Amino acid sequence: MKKIVNLIYKIVLIIILIGLLTTLIDYMQLKNNDFPLFSLRSYEAKTKKETFRGLFYKATRKVSISNAETIALSSDLKFTFLLFNLPLKRNELPIDKDFTIETKEEKKCTSSKLYFYNDDIKVYTYCLDDITINENNEKKSLKKALTKDVSIINKIENYLFISKKNSLMTKYVDIEETNLTNKGFSLIKCESKDNNDIYVGPKAMEFQEDFCTLKDDIPKKEAPSNDEENVLENNTTE
Repeated sequence: MKKIVNLIYKIVLIIILIGLLTTLIDYMQLKNNDFPLFSLRSYEAKTKKETFRGLFYKATRKVSISNAETIALSSDLKFTFLLFNLPLKRNELPIDKDFTIETKEEKKCTSSKLYFYNDDIKVYTYCLDDITINENNEKKSLKKALTKDVSIINKIENYLFISKKNSLMTKYVDIEETNLTNKGFSLIKCESKDNNDIYVGPKAMEFQEDFCTLKDDIPKKEAPSNDEENVLENNTTE
């Protein structure tokens, strides 16, 4: 009988330790604008309330767009450990006054347009006439920045927040608190096996039928004229 009691005691103690450890980890996750790792998630679409239930805690948030969005986009975040409400002050949002984006929106928007391409990436614009990057007080078009270094897209993505995600794409948006853009900005990143295209547009941009589809729209190089061919032949023989 004593052995059984000791075994039960050890099992209960292990469960308590696991519960405390997972609670601490998930609490820190939420403080850092990340999702809990050890919880069951449930979502009420009518009230836009999402609940995370751990072994010893319950956390809730009010969703602004969809339950795929990051913690930073949501509001009314609460964390209850057993019967105690723990303060949940999240980390400050990434604000960089030396990196901003200015956009000029199209008055009439019809379809996406190929904006930039190379061997690794294709970037399309939707409903935008102009995109200007202001980095360290130096202004340049996004196209010029991409020509120099395509990783500028990754930098922009790091300042945005996920609002929607599925097997086909991930949609990122900016929020007013970061002061990243002047009029709002969205980025849709295609996630399929054979398509990694990027679409950039205003904050209200929604997924369109032609997004994330394979397109044969890269301009073909024109064949050299007869005069150009003769010049090439003369240069070769020389």
